[in-house]
Amino acid sequence: MRHIPNILSAFRIILIPFLVYLVVEGEMFQAALLLILSGITDLVDGFLARRFGWVSRVGKVLDPMADKLTQITVCVLFAVVLGGRFWIFFGFLVFKEAVMLGLGAYLWRKGVKIEGSRWFGKVTTVLFYLSVIVIALWPGLPDWAAYGLLGVTSLVALFAGLKYIPDFRGYRQQAEEIS
Repeated sequence: MRHIPNILSAFRIILIPFLVYLVVEGEMFQAALLLILSGITDLVDGFLARRFGWVSRVGKVLDPMADKLTQITVCVLFAVVLGGRFWIFFGFLVFKEAVMLGLGAYLWRKGVKIEGSRWFGKVTTVLFYLSVIVIALWPGLPDWAAYGLLGVTSLVALFAGLKYIPDFRGYRQQAEEIS
């Protein structure tokens, strides 16, 4: 039972190629449903891990990796499918997620015990999912509305990224002490 959160995180990674296929085929409604399923499994795996103490070192890496890979994939897909519209937002979000993924991998490789995501990271993830689902489900959404959604999402992502800097500094010190 204690492996259910990790199975759900792995399931989210397995969903990514299906999401790519649906978006490339123009099946945005089905892609949005798949993204909703991914988001729900993210919430459930986090709830189970915390509620029942099923937190593991693997889960602390797998869960954010599933989040980052899903978000990066969605950003790249949307940047391509929307013909370059909103590329600045998607480019920024990909950069932020790639940096977070790289830093997390570095810390994990160094043997640093990562505490897990913080509330501002979860808020960013939820806002990201909501924004892209709205854009996917309403292809006629005016550009100003999409810019507004993606602008707010980007600002919240920037805030979250800046809030993680002190955590990373502390983790980096731990890595130096371990070495």
